[in-house]
Amino acid sequence: MAKHQTEEIDGRPRTVVELEPGERVALCRCFKSAKFPFCDGSHKQCQGVGPVIVQAPGEKAQ
Repeated sequence: MAKHQTEEIDGRPRTVVELEPGERVALCRCFKSAKFPFCDGSHKQCQGVGPVIVQAPGEKAQ
């Protein structure tokens, strides 16, 4: 399961997401998600913005 941590660096938030091998997630780019940094579909209210899909290399553990 993806883990994330957000910290402030030089006055700007920085979020780091750790994925398990083979894990796939949708990350928010509209900044409206209640589950930020993960997408919850809120971008549907914003024109021209959608999530970025990320998949970690490797095979998913069984």
